[in-house]
Amino acid sequence: MSASRLLGQKLMLDFRYFCDDGTPSSACRQPVTTLPDALKEVLISGQIGGVILFGENMQSHAQLLTLIYQMQEIMARHNLPPLLVAIDQEGGRVARTPDTMATRFVGNMAIGASTGKYGTTLAASVAEQLGLSVRLLGFNVNFAPSVDVNSNPDNPVINVRSFGESAQQVARLGQVMVKGMQQQGVAAAIKHFPGHGDTRTDSHTGLPVVRHNKQQVYAQDLLPFRHIIQSDTPPLMIMTAHIQYPALDNTTLKTRDGASTVVPATLSKKILTGVLRGELQYQGVIVTDALDMAGIANYFSEQEAIINTFKAGADIALMPFVIRTPKDIEAFNTLRHAIMVQLESGVLSKAAFAQSVARVEQLKKTVNAGSLLDKPLATRIAEAVSALPSAKAAKIEQQLANAAVTVFKGQHHLPLSSQTRWRVVMPDTARCKAMHNAIGALQIPVEIDCVSSAQIPSAPVWQDWRPTDVLIGADISPQHYAAEMGGMEPAGPRASLAAQQQWLFSQMNQARQAGALTVFAALRAPYSVTQFAPISDVALATFGYNVHPDTASGVPSAVFLALTRILTGKAPATGVSPVTVPMQAVR
Repeated sequence: MSASRLLGQKLMLDFRYFCDDGTPSSACRQPVTTLPDALKEVLISGQIGGVILFGENMQSHAQLLTLIYQMQEIMARHNLPPLLVAIDQEGGRVARTPDTMATRFVGNMAIGASTGKYGTTLAASVAEQLGLSVRLLGFNVNFAPSVDVNSNPDNPVINVRSFGESAQQVARLGQVMVKGMQQQGVAAAIKHFPGHGDTRTDSHTGLPVVRHNKQQVYAQDLLPFRHIIQSDTPPLMIMTAHIQYPALDNTTLKTRDGASTVVPATLSKKILTGVLRGELQYQGVIVTDALDMAGIANYFSEQEAIINTFKAGADIALMPFVIRTPKDIEAFNTLRHAIMVQLESGVLSKAAFAQSVARVEQLKKTVNAGSLLDKPLATRIAEAVSALPSAKAAKIEQQLANAAVTVFKGQHHLPLSSQTRWRVVMPDTARCKAMHNAIGALQIPVEIDCVSSAQIPSAPVWQDWRPTDVLIGADISPQHYAAEMGGMEPAGPRASLAAQQQWLFSQMNQARQAGALTVFAALRAPYSVTQFAPISDVALATFGYNVHPDTASGVPSAVFLALTRILTGKAPATGVSPVTVPMQAVR
């Protein structure tokens, strides 16, 4: 196999944006929804092994399938191996497909909270539906599930993407999810090895470090990976983490500015080859997390990152070079040539590359990577349109949302049977509308007034409190992206999370002192319950905050239907928090 083929099969590119009109690469935001000739040539000349697509690449079932079909057809026409086509479809916080194309589900921590009543049943159902949906849309790899053990309440990036803080529970649920997705013909990729659960830094923006001792690393961080690897359905892929683990490898590397830093796991031979291949006996494909993330890109050049991760034992370099313009393509080809020189000269081992590519080839056979072309495009589109999103998936999503709601305090105050006036504070207008929709759909006979805290009101909102009033205050921590706000907010800057929480605390305190009932709902990570419990009669968590894409038109959302059902006694709260939430000073 030529050096070009060996290298190409170990690269997975993103085609998120492309501009050929002279726009600088850093400013290019033109989504790739059809494949430009320039990117076709990248696939062919680079003999590329895989691509990853994002939400920007997706407009409809027909458009997405046409894009992927076209890419696979190009590879087949040029007698090149079929592509691995990947997506990050974890569910909940991380879901790339628009909700109009496939059901998102609430997310992993909600699944963790549901185990008290359902065990692993809902995990299996969600995994089946996630696998089915991405396969029908043309994907053969899903970078999910996250099996990070979320032991740090301040974790900015994992939190509700984790099943919880128990390594054993994460392992059990992760295994079920892997099995369910892979039974649908989709490669599951557990992540982020050796574990991203106890970090205070997001590897998208910096380089985190986990300072656990070796015993703790093996008992906590590595346990889910070991368990799933040794199961009857091991993961076809494992994704690395851009995280320093000094207990596993304290070797230092020179960074691009000449400083020394402890090697991140993605670039560590001791971790990828020594621990993952050697000790854990993993036989599948190792894929890096995106190499353009700050945890790598801020410290190493593209060439350094690619060479070091391949030397460490990674099979696939994910997003190793940003391609947004024709000039980027020229630079990418220069980079490819430089790495091929290293391969031809023996700096990189051809034998190791050949073994790695053999694993990639086996993966492609296992998932039948080129099978999308077995039927005409029109047939594939018709299959997806008729099946997605499905009534079955929507039913499972609602079942999960109901099962996840966890009451931390004040169960005896429920249901809210005597509270005829609901005053509600939500983190944005979209969630206010979702609450209105839920009350309407369930025909709850109450008067509701909802205020968004995205922009803090300058004047007092409510003053005439009655004993038959309830103030329901909700919080999304960490704060959600502005893009998730549904486009309903008025123009102007959004209040910071701290400002929103401070104002909400004052409103709840005022309402309680006036004799009204107070309810606090944590809509993302539940740790903010600790802060609000002292001024709440009822404190609960939903572990999810997503709204229906047609919320503005009055369509109710699963999470808010579940929340309203529990508040009004139409369903019992059966959730059990999969993470510890301290409740000091609660009265």
